[in-house]
Amino acid sequence: MLGGCYGSTGPSSINPVTGERYATRFPMLTIFDIVRAQFCLLDHLGIGRLHASVGASMGGMQSLAAAALFPERVGRLITISACARSHPYSIALRHTQRQVLMSDPNWNKGHYYGGIPPHIGMKLAREIATITYRSGPEWERRFGRKRSDDTIEPTMCPDFLIETYLDHQGERFCLQYDANSLLYLSKAMDMFDLSASAQQRVNDKRHSSVDDLADLIRGMAPIQMPTLVLGVQSDLLFPHWQQREIAQCLRKAGNRMVTHYELDAIYGHDTFLIDVVTVGAAVKGHLENQLA
Repeated sequence: MLGGCYGSTGPSSINPVTGERYATRFPMLTIFDIVRAQFCLLDHLGIGRLHASVGASMGGMQSLAAAALFPERVGRLITISACARSHPYSIALRHTQRQVLMSDPNWNKGHYYGGIPPHIGMKLAREIATITYRSGPEWERRFGRKRSDDTIEPTMCPDFLIETYLDHQGERFCLQYDANSLLYLSKAMDMFDLSASAQQRVNDKRHSSVDDLADLIRGMAPIQMPTLVLGVQSDLLFPHWQQREIAQCLRKAGNRMVTHYELDAIYGHDTFLIDVVTVGAAVKGHLENQLA
């Protein structure tokens, strides 16, 4: 994925002009930029049309963008736990994660390559993110108030099982991902907006202050293929009303082939990773529906 650190060009890539890593000299990018890069790859591979564009979370944003930018090349659309435009609550959560990461002195304004990476900032940012990915009811059932070791007195170190879980998630992630890629892709999610006027200005201002539902409907008008929208009632990061907004706007834009489900699962935003039987059955049914 453009902006990432697993093969595509991103902040950790070498700038051929300078011979150095881009770091924070890497240009700001949007979900639309990422999707256009993917379709350039499809062109290179000789793939003209997709049976379906399927994605969850940030991938759900990309599947929507693919259907809006290249409607003639996308046969069906499935978007899971995503949104048609980022809303203030989700933006605030990601902003907090970025601020924590960038407050690590080792981040060094993004120029940490060849030195000590900002592991502390990355670890804490991931712990915050993990809280937004799951739900209180799940953790009540999974962890409760259990301690990691009841035989010792409490300390300021991770003591409850939920604390050790978050600590583990943070430690693991900071060793697997590039901090600058996290910052750039997080910001790209914040700027995502399918509104027509926002798409027109995306290459100039990279943001939009328009908050008009009619504008969003115009922006989603090209999406007329069979569409499945999945949401989860316990999702904190992308609340289920945001998926409802996607479905309603698509219908108002003239799409008569929209199916919308809200899953009553306790796993929060990560339900699509955990309840694979329920989610998989919905996806399979949509992909194989001969009447759609």
